[in-house]
This record gives sequence, C-alpha cells and structure tokens, in this order.
Amino acid sequence: MAVGTSPVETRELYGGAMVCTLPVRLKDVSDMRPVPDHQEVWADPDLDQALIFEVVEHDASVINADVGRHVFEDAAVGNEAASASVAGVRPLAAAEVPSLPEGGYACLVSGSMTVRRGQDTQDTAVLLAVLRMPHVASDLLLTLSTPAAAPAPAQAEAEGVMSAALRSLEIRDWGLFGG
Repeated sequence: MAVGTSPVETRELYGGAMVCTLPVRLKDVSDMRPVPDHQEVWADPDLDQALIFEVVEHDASVINADVGRHVFEDAAVGNEAASASVAGVRPLAAAEVPSLPEGGYACLVSGSMTVRRGQDTQDTAVLLAVLRMPHVASDLLLTLSTPAAAPAPAQAEAEGVMSAALRSLEIRDWGLFGG
C-alpha cells in the first residue's frame, strides 16, 4: 500500500494504545529525543515534514463549529508563529474517521504559519485534524506540517498522508484517555 509515491505501514502509537497507517519515510522522533507522554511525533528529516498526534483535554466551552479555528490559533500561539492564517475548516464525515465514536466530532483545518527556526523564519503549510471525544473528556489532534519550500510532491502528498492516518486510525485501548 502507498500514499502518493510513499510506501506505508501500520505503526503503533502510545505503546500500542492506537495504531494507524503512516508513510515508512516518517520516523518515530522518540527514538532520537524525548517526546512528551501526551504526544507522538513522526518526522521525515529530509523533507522537514512532521506529523504530531496529541491528546488534549476536551474543552466543552468551545462549540464544534469553532473548534478547528480555535485549536489552530492556539497552536500558532504555542509555536510562537510570526503569522498564521486559516485557509479553510471542514467537518470530517464518519467515513473519513471511522474510529471516531458516536457523539464525537471531527474537522480538518488547512492553513499556514510562519515559525521561527533558529534565527530564521520558515513558512509552513499546516493540516490540523481535531477529533473531539467528549465521552472520554479528551480530544485528539493530528498536525501535519510541511515547509512551503518543500518539493511539490511532498506538498501534494500531505493531504493523502493525513487522510490515510485518519481513515486507518484505530484506538485499541481507551484507557489512554484516563478516566
């Protein structure tokens, strides 16, 4: 199986509590440096592309219609982005995230951020999926960042990488979310 031109394989996340399909070229960053327990970080150092999975507390004060933009703007602040722009937000259908339990909500945000990389800044294309799971008081965020200067095939493949990860995502141990 492949996403675009990249071969893929099923990867374990959070010690096997989740699995999903990712391109083989994405390496587990925790093999190279510490990663916080609430995150899984996969990266392609050659393209400077990264896919981050992050478990966060569900914020019931933010309605579903606003959550994509809210989380994107929060990420921009957290990344100390010099600028950030949301190009679009769209709800994801059940077929696009089959593991999302009933009562959950999912959306995909596309946008860009200008982030500091050492002394330089870098324009980055961002795809952010927000999977809301109020029944476990948690949300799962998937953030795929690709430098705007990356080769065209990497830019074009980004949406396929995100789509494959969401379609194949399987939560095997709901205890991951506490409670």
